[in-house]
Amino acid sequence: MERFITKSGIYQNLDKRRWEYWLVLSKERKVLVSWLCWNAPKDVYDNWVGSYS
Repeated sequence: MERFITKSGIYQNLDKRRWEYWLVLSKERKVLVSWLCWNAPKDVYDNWVGSYS
């Protein structure tokens, strides 16, 4: 998954069935900051997305 991350933002991890927020500091330094499972309620998802926008 990490090799597909090119810029900071929210990505879908199809293998783990979750959303992930990645922070890209450089091409070599990528940090998984937070993740949320796909079956989280919509209000939880909206709040989670809002905290990174």
